[in-house]
Formats: sequence, structure tokens, C-alpha cells
Amino acid sequence: MPNVTFYQFTQFFNSIALAHPNIETFTIGDIADVDQSKQTLFPLCHLVPNNVTISPQTFNYNIDLIVMDRIVNVTQDSVGKYNDLLYDYKEVNNLHDVWNTSLMTLNDIIAYITRNAQAGNFIIETDSICTPFKDEYNNAVAGWSCTMNVLVPNDVNACLFAISDLQATGGENCGS
Repeated sequence: MPNVTFYQFTQFFNSIALAHPNIETFTIGDIADVDQSKQTLFPLCHLVPNNVTISPQTFNYNIDLIVMDRIVNVTQDSVGKYNDLLYDYKEVNNLHDVWNTSLMTLNDIIAYITRNAQAGNFIIETDSICTPFKDEYNNAVAGWSCTMNVLVPNDVNACLFAISDLQATGGENCGS
């Protein structure tokens, strides 16, 4: 199998996320760099690369995949899908809906990765651990953060560049 580069790895997640009906935007990197004041971003799927273990045959990416949406207070005067919901607590908002939808979205993504046509190129190595959050970021958002290890092929060619044993040991000037 060919190498899966970091670009291909992130593009794979981007394609899955944007194809999902419960995700509007996909971002990568430090979540603090995402302008969460833009309400049009949500629901948002965000990939945080943590570390990569390189072996001769695989890259093992440890990532956090975060799915989040805005928490919206619902009043008696509201219209739309939340009107029919009855809650037995004082502050009525869509927190449970956000947690439910974002967890099911992560479950869909995990299921797709484990059963897709590229199953040999993207393998979730261990069970994924999902943790709920609420109001951890700069906006009134909630969702789930899912930590997973994803294996991809590493079929690196050791002959991509030439270096002699003498150069490798510092016995010869590599620049000459």
C-alpha cells in the first residue's frame, strides 16, 4: 500500500466530515485558533493532531476529533423543532440535543472509517474514548471530544536520498 501523507490523512477526515449531514465546517489544528464567534461555523468538526508514532510499516496518528455545536436557549415563544420538546428542569436549552447529535456524528465517522472502501489504509487501532464538554471554549458550545489512534501505511523508500556511511558518522563533510 502507498504512503498516506499528512495531507491525505487530513483530507480523508475533511471529506468524511463535510459529507456528514450534521457537520457544517471542518477545521484542523489548535482549537483556540478557530474563530468561534462565527455562528455559521456550527456544527463544527475539528481535528487536533496530538502525536504520530512512525514504524517501518505504519504511521500511528493519535488525534482528538471534536464535534461541537452552539447551545441555544429555547423559550416558550420559540418556533421550530425544539417547540415540541418538554424538559423537567428550569433552564431550557438544546444541550442534550447537541450532546446526542455530536456523539452520534462521531459514531458515524468511526463506523465509516472502520468499514469504508479504504479500510486497509485507515485503521482505528483501539477503542475510541469520547468525553462530553460544555462551555470549554470561548462560545456557548457543547459536544464531544474523541481521542483515537488511526494507523495508516508507511511504505517509505529508504533510497530517496543518498548518504554514505562515512557521511552518516560525520567522518566526511556532507556538503561537499
